[in-house]
Amino acid sequence: MEIRLADVSKVYAAGVRALDGVSLVVPGGEFVAIVGPSGGGKTTLLRLAAGLEEPTSGEVRHGERIATSIPPEQRRVAMAFQVPALYPHLTVGENLAFPLRYQTTSAEEATRLVSDIALSLDIAGKLQRMPHELSGGQRQRVALGRCLVRQPRLLLLDEPLGQLDVPLRATVRDVIVRMCRERGTTVLWVTHDPAEATAVGGRVVEIRGGRLV
Repeated sequence: MEIRLADVSKVYAAGVRALDGVSLVVPGGEFVAIVGPSGGGKTTLLRLAAGLEEPTSGEVRHGERIATSIPPEQRRVAMAFQVPALYPHLTVGENLAFPLRYQTTSAEEATRLVSDIALSLDIAGKLQRMPHELSGGQRQRVALGRCLVRQPRLLLLDEPLGQLDVPLRATVRDVIVRMCRERGTTVLWVTHDPAEATAVGGRVVEIRGGRLV
């Protein structure tokens, strides 16, 4: 799915300008790593790309359609944040399978998808655990798995590896990249780490003070 931001600005309360005239075209299936300092506008860019917020000016499109005009259940967008947000009353397996409730996926296919994701992220032994029983890194992998299991057309990642131990980061990164390339998923990957941005293997853009530089 192509993502197109055309001269997009976002101004919050008290005149805080998070984005200032950003234009960016991401063809379907491309990986774009977004780097820059804290407060530079990276997360705002992701939220606008997802259609979660409307720009103050400019336009965000998914293909030919304006992002915010598309009903959420039709967007085929998944987003993972630096701090994982899991459903505390559901097991790991139930958290992973949750997005499939809203897709035309058979029970057998859902079981297979959850199993494959859990094995790839080394959480297959945790499927019956509750989120509070997991370490921070395990919770992060569950949150990432929940994004991947729904097979999104657009995947938005906001510092997705921040809670993982260094040896595990490369492994999880490679799983995300492999699955998304196999499926032709468009990926916007926010990171403060230039080495991680390069390792993702796509285009790298930098945003500072709400502008692409």
